Amino acid sequence: MSDSRDLVPTKTLVRHGTVGIGGIVGGGVLLILGSLGGPWAFILGGVLAVGGAIVAASSAEDRVAGGVVAGAGILTVLSGIGFGVGGALLSLGGIGLIAAGAVGAYRFLKGLRARR
Repeated sequence: MSDSRDLVPTKTLVRHGTVGIGGIVGGGVLLILGSLGGPWAFILGGVLAVGGAIVAASSAEDRVAGGVVAGAGILTVLSGIGFGVGGALLSLGGIGLIAAGAVGAYRFLKGLRARR
């Protein structure tokens, strides 16, 4: 039985769960974007770039998230052109996000087990 010193605070547990889910889903999306080719890369990349720029310009608290989405859109367009660095960076970012999400999910599950 665990005592109160082993309990992870609820706020920390929620943060670890959010990082876990967000990282795994975001990494999967980046891997999918990196594998797109042809006109789909231009269409989806353009929509992401413009949408991310609009979010970054309109909201101060969402500036970083909008910039990341706009960057992913630009890299998607570059990978559609055949510029190899765009697809490679999307793949590398996707793998990194999945790894960070797995660590967050592990910490979440570990903290959740400590509450039993």
